[in-house]
Amino acid sequence: MAELVHSEVDAAADSGVRNSQPEGIGRVAIFDDLVCWNNLGRNVVFADTKLRSRAVFGSTLYPHDDEPSQYDLDVHSILDVREFGVVVVLNHFGIVRAFRRADLLRHTDGRLLTESSSWRFVPDVERTISAAGRLIASAPRSDGALGLLVSDCLDTLPDRSTIPTRRCATSLGEVTALGLVSPPGDPLVAVGGDGTLALVPLIGGEVGTPKWEVNLGFRVSMIAWHRGAVWAAGPDRGADVDDYDWERLGGGGFTVLEPADGKTVMSGHLPGDVAWGTGGVAAAPFGSFLVVASRSGCLHVIEPHTGISRYSTAPLGSSSLGIAHLAVGAGRVLCGFNRGGYRLHSFAEPTAVAGPP
Repeated sequence: MAELVHSEVDAAADSGVRNSQPEGIGRVAIFDDLVCWNNLGRNVVFADTKLRSRAVFGSTLYPHDDEPSQYDLDVHSILDVREFGVVVVLNHFGIVRAFRRADLLRHTDGRLLTESSSWRFVPDVERTISAAGRLIASAPRSDGALGLLVSDCLDTLPDRSTIPTRRCATSLGEVTALGLVSPPGDPLVAVGGDGTLALVPLIGGEVGTPKWEVNLGFRVSMIAWHRGAVWAAGPDRGADVDDYDWERLGGGGFTVLEPADGKTVMSGHLPGDVAWGTGGVAAAPFGSFLVVASRSGCLHVIEPHTGISRYSTAPLGSSSLGIAHLAVGAGRVLCGFNRGGYRLHSFAEPTAVAGPP
C-alpha cells in the first residue's frame, strides 16, 4: 500500500441546530453509494461517494432547550436498512429517524430535509446494527449493557410508534461491540464484550445459542466482517476504567478469527495512543491492513500478520482530539473526533485521490 494522502473534507456543519455542544464529529458511516456523518449537536450529513453533501438533517424536537437538543443530535448509529430502502439514524434518546434512500440520492445541493418516518426505540444504547429489517442493539448503559435487544421488523410499525423489542442473550454479559457476519443462510451476529467475542445466529426475530465464544485479551470495541473473516479490536481491559473515561483508555489488541469455529488467524497488540472511547470506532480493516486512529489524529497502518506498524501519518493536533469515529470504503479512511471540531478527515490511497482516468 502506498502511503495514504490526507485531506480535510467540508463537514457541512454550517446548517442545523445551535447549542453549547463541544464541536466534534460523532458517528461516520460509508455505504455503497452514500457517506454519512454526525456533526455532534448540529446535524447529520448525507453525502455522495465524492464526499459532496447531498442532504442535511438539522432540526430538533427541542429547539428551545440546550441540553435536550444536544442529545437529540447526538447520534449513536447510522444504519443502511436495505430491505426497506431507508437509512435510519438513532440518537441518544432512542429516537429512530428514517430517510428514504431514493430521496437522499435524488438531492445534490445539500438541502435541509426531514425524516420520512420515525419511531421510539430504547434510549442510551451505544451499539446497534441492522439485520433482516430489524434493529439489534446492546442493552442500555444504565442497565450495564447486559445482553441484546432485538426489535420487530421496521416495515410493520406505524409511524411515530414505539418499536416492540425483546431482550435476550443476557448470558453473554456486557455488550461492547456488534457486527454482522454474512455467510450463506441466516445472518450471524458477532457480539463483543469485555474480553470475549461470541457468534450467535439470528433466526427470524430470535437469537440462538452461540456457535462459539472465545476469550480475548482486550475489551472489544470494533467488529468487522472482512474478506471472509471476523476482525475485532479494542483497548486494554481495566476493571476501573470504562468507555466514558476515554482519556484513560489505550493500547489494546486485535484479532482475526475464522467464522466457522472462532479459531485465531492473526492477532497482535496495538499502539498505546489509540483513540478509543464511548461508541467510537478507532480501528478498521483496510484492504490487507488494519488502520488505527490515535488521540493526536495520526493514522497507524498495521500489518496484521506481524502486528508491526508499517507507517504512521502526521498528527492532526498537538493534544488529544478525543474519541475517534472512523469508517472505511471506496479506497479511503474517513475519520473525525468528538473533541476535534467539525472537521472530517480523509486518508486515501493515491489512486482514490486522483480518481479514474
